[in-house]
Amino acid sequence: MKPQRYLVLIGMFIVSNSHATVNTLTLIDFYPTQGGKVCVYSDGHRTESIVKKGAGSCPSKKRFD
Repeated sequence: MKPQRYLVLIGMFIVSNSHATVNTLTLIDFYPTQGGKVCVYSDGHRTESIVKKGAGSCPSKKRFD
């Protein structure tokens, strides 16, 4: 292979890995439901919510893939 082809392959590999990140989000809100509570997490760019069943509190930080 020519050196230019190696550069293209390396560039494609770097770009594809940049999308596989793990984000730690901070709890910004929660509200009760009949079976537990909904926990809402955000970092300003991304927002996620989970349903926590049963008693207990929402963790202050949570990792999302």
